[in-house]
Parts: sequence; structure tokens; C-alpha cells
Amino acid sequence: MSSDVAEGAATDGAYRVMKTLVCLSGGLDSAVVLAMFAGECEAVAFDYAQPHRIELERAREIAKHYGVALTVIAAPYMPRVNDVVFAGRNLVFTAMAVSHAQAKGFDAVAFGCNASDWPRFPDCRPAFWMAMESIGGAYGVRVITPLIYHSKVDVVTEARRLGVPIELTWSCYAPTENNEPCGKCLACVTRDGALAT
Repeated sequence: MSSDVAEGAATDGAYRVMKTLVCLSGGLDSAVVLAMFAGECEAVAFDYAQPHRIELERAREIAKHYGVALTVIAAPYMPRVNDVVFAGRNLVFTAMAVSHAQAKGFDAVAFGCNASDWPRFPDCRPAFWMAMESIGGAYGVRVITPLIYHSKVDVVTEARRLGVPIELTWSCYAPTENNEPCGKCLACVTRDGALAT
């Protein structure tokens, strides 16, 4: 098992010498990863015609907060499998991020998947990311997931430690007409539960 995926070592500064591309969804997890690499990274977000498009606005706000350049890439349409799962989403995102990283001279791409995602998202589990790391290596790009063994509660703790602007982040998959979180979807319930600790 690779130490990158197995240990999520970015929190100890081991990767800070690398030029890193952080995949920034606008959510709490990716905002924490951006904070880990702030000042030594750029960010990329994906427009895949997601119904919760407000996350792209939040990604821009978070990148601006950290003074990080953000590139928004149009991604292929991904059909929705259920309330929160989009078919092949992280597979597509990883391929596009590695492609962008290779072309622009980045050493690594970083994603914010965590252990609380494992039950519903097959492409957030360690086995998936070990495969993606192997694929990225073929292009000279490391794929790192510093939060892979952290729970959402752990992510909130790290966000507070790093001073992440949690109020700028967005998690909801079913925003109201007024762009407020629904409070009912899996992402809202998981986020709200973690923030309450």
C-alpha cells in the first residue's frame, strides 16, 4: 500500500515542496486540503452541469480567500445515479486533473475524500485512490488524498485548527430556491452532525 494514500501524509508538510493542484469542489473537505497547501498550490474545479452549481461560486470565494488561482474546467456530463452519487465522477475528475497537472507542470493533484464518504461513494475508498495513484504515476503526477482515513468530525477539527472559512464552504446537493442548504440530504446531515461536535 502506498504511503501517500495509506497515511495521508500531507498534514505533516511532506508534500509542501511539490507544486500541487488541489481539486476544489467548494466543500469543506477540499477547502481543508487547500488550506494545507495554501501558498504553494493552485486549484481546479469542475463544471459538470451539477444541479448544486452554487458550489462553483463557493469554490471561487474560497480560492480568492487564500489568494490561489482557480481554473474551472468543463467536464463531460455525468448521469446521476441517486440523490448524491454521480456516475464515475471521481474517475473523470482524476483523469482531468492529472491531464491538467501534467500539461501545466504540477507534481501532484490532491483530493479531499474522507472516510465518512466510504459507505455511499465507491470512488472515495482507499482501493480506488490507490488505483488512481498508480495511473497518475504513469504521467509523472502524484495523486494524494490527505484526509482519506479521517472522519468528517476529524475534517471539521482540522478546518478549525487551520482557520478554514467554514462559512464559505458548501456541501448540500439539493439547495433551496433561495440557495440555502436543504438540511436533509446526506451531505447536509453529515456536515451538520460533524459541525455540532
